[in-house]
Formats: sequence, C-alpha cells, structure tokens
Amino acid sequence: MNLMRVIGTIVVVVIAGCRSAAPPPSPSVAIPRPPVLPSTNVQFMRGGLNVEVQFATLRDTTSPLHHFVFSIDTLRVRLQLRGRARFDTLLYLPLVNGSSGLREKIDTITTEGYGRWSNPLGLPLDSVRCIFEATTLQHQQYAIAVDTAFHLPPDSIKPFVTVTPFIDEQTDSSITFALLAQRHRGFGEDYHPTSERFRVEIFDQDGNLRFSSNHGIDYLQAIYPVEPRIAGEFKRYTFEWLGYDNAGDILPPGRYTAVLSLVAKPYPYTARVSFDWQGRAR
Repeated sequence: MNLMRVIGTIVVVVIAGCRSAAPPPSPSVAIPRPPVLPSTNVQFMRGGLNVEVQFATLRDTTSPLHHFVFSIDTLRVRLQLRGRARFDTLLYLPLVNGSSGLREKIDTITTEGYGRWSNPLGLPLDSVRCIFEATTLQHQQYAIAVDTAFHLPPDSIKPFVTVTPFIDEQTDSSITFALLAQRHRGFGEDYHPTSERFRVEIFDQDGNLRFSSNHGIDYLQAIYPVEPRIAGEFKRYTFEWLGYDNAGDILPPGRYTAVLSLVAKPYPYTARVSFDWQGRAR
C-alpha cells in the first residue's frame, strides 16, 4: 500500500513538471486580452530596456482568474520600435511564481516575468510598443500592448561597437580593405559564432554578389569574443582582395561596392565603401 502511494506521488510530480512548449503566436493573428490585466514596467537603463510584467489575482481555487494566473506557462514580450528606428524583436521572460500567503480568498497569487534587451545596435528608443504575450498550460494565448515614449537626446545611445570602412591600399592587382572597430559598451554580450572574424563581400552596380571572402570556407564552430574588448579601444581588421570573383575569374573593370562586416551575434557590425576597379594587371 505504501509502495503504491509512493509510485502515485512520483507520477503526479512528473506530470506536473511537464510544461507546454507552444510556439509563439503569429503577430498577424488576433489574440484576446488576458482575463487578468497585468502591471507592467518598461525602463531605459544602460542603453537598453528593462522589462517587467506581473499578473496578480486573489487566491481562490474556484475562480477562473486564479486558474489563469496559476496556469501561465510562458511569458514573452515583443518589442517594436516605431520612432526614428523601426525594429522588432522577441524576448522570452523567465517566470517567477509567488504568493502572499495560503489563505483562500484573502491572499494573492502572482506570476511575473523579467527581461532585458541590451540594444546592441544602439537604436534610438524614442517610441517603443511592448506586446506582452502569455501562454497557459492549456495552450491558450493572450496578449496586451503597452506603448512607451522615451524623451532621450538624439544619438544618446551608443551601439556595442561602431565600425568605419577604409581602403588601405589599391594597386593594379589588389585592394586591401580595412575596418576600424571601436568598442563603446556591451563586451561579453556580443560574440563571434565561428572562427570567422572579418568578411568582405563585393557587389557590382546591379547588386549582384561577385566575391565573398567566406566563399567555400568551412569555419570552426565555436564562440569567440569580439574585439576590441575594452570601451574606448580600437581594433583594425584588414583583408587583401586579389581581384578575383567567387568563380576564380578576374573581375572586369567597373564600379563596385564592398560590404565589410565583423561577423558577430546578436548582430553583425557592417559598413560599406564604393570603389573603382580597373581590372587586374596581367
């Protein structure tokens, strides 16, 4: 009898630990507002956004509001920049469940989520819409939007890294491209996902990709820090292009654009420079 009771307890614990893995709803699908409206807080801090959301209701196991707050399984927030920058991103918020006590119809239960978006590109945050999305264990989905306006000086938010493109040297048989990177903030929040650091892509006037420095190369899959590492420091990246396209043919004379990128996550640091190419001397 005791053995059966133990087995039954284990089964209950395992079932209770199985959480839903519902995919986030498509933004184009109409999603109802949650039955309990949350309290929200969106703050600008250190160049990014701190986001908090809390659902709270009376502890009453007979109430559908109690069931909703208790069954929240996933919290997300869609950040939509709609001012000088237009940008969307999705954050999953870690859940924290709480209670003010165990008294039925007296105490309160809560489900909260906290998150931070570090704004690695230094986008202007003058107007932000936060769409808070909740999914329950029953796979029911709810959403509510909160609009926030920040009165920040223009260009007050620096990206993690800024880059400036150069042509170091140009001869009749090669061009040396350079990218000067300066760190402003966020070291440890960006990274190289492979052993590739610096990529050069060359496009013709019709926008066709003619050359890429990573063409046909397999890079080591590992995480590496993005240099420079210290705020205020610089690092220079260079690449010598010998005048060939991806097929191994000499690129004909013409006007081209080189896109120079630090291959990084969460976003690459990219700049471009145009140049005239006279063709490789034979």
